[in-house]
Amino acid sequence: MFEVLLISAALAAEQPDAAALLKQADAPRQSFLHSTVRMRATLEHDDGTSQTGEFDVYLGNEDQQLVVFRDKRNKGRKFLTVGDKSWLIVPGSKNPIAVTASQKMMGASSFADIARVRLATDYTGTLRAGIEPCGDPARPCRVVDITATVKTAPYASGTLWIDGDGFLRKAIYKLASGKPAKEIRYRYRESDAGQSIPAGLTLTDLLFSNHAGKTTLEYLDHRPARHPAGTFDVSQQARR
Repeated sequence: MFEVLLISAALAAEQPDAAALLKQADAPRQSFLHSTVRMRATLEHDDGTSQTGEFDVYLGNEDQQLVVFRDKRNKGRKFLTVGDKSWLIVPGSKNPIAVTASQKMMGASSFADIARVRLATDYTGTLRAGIEPCGDPARPCRVVDITATVKTAPYASGTLWIDGDGFLRKAIYKLASGKPAKEIRYRYRESDAGQSIPAGLTLTDLLFSNHAGKTTLEYLDHRPARHPAGTFDVSQQARR
């Protein structure tokens, strides 16, 4: 406890720039650009049951993500995001299905929206005074309120909790109406190279009145890859 108080006092004395904190918080996500990530999602229902599925995410530039579902129920389905447009591609269907902004807030497709959150470039931040505990185990964190500066940002505003190492530990993202949409708690692990990289996250869908829509996302494998242009071409993906 005494060590936590000392760290809190040191953090409070530094008072970094909010823009610098947003850039630090972006770094782990950006390290996954141009790669393939195998993920497992576990959805917990309010009756105590759960549903698990796996999918691969092909990441290109900041605005390019292809989700390919691997679980038996949804095998072969794809969710493609390029810029501010998204499509659901279903095996056997001739035409991709355009996905609206509200539909992107739901289910596994919301992970593509999370991947598109570019804090340093699409948001401006205001640093709150003082330090708050966050994470598990709890650690001292600075709190930054963010507001979108571009219309293409997935969320209009939010609040971030960032620890002393610059890692984003918790975020609450809001809609344009000001209504909270997602609460996300982030986890990290040490890579074989000794670097801290994303390990997973727990997402609570705040749009449900009972907040029952909790999903745990695990990063099972991460491989750097330069994907061919056709990976993010909707017409080519629809033909495969």
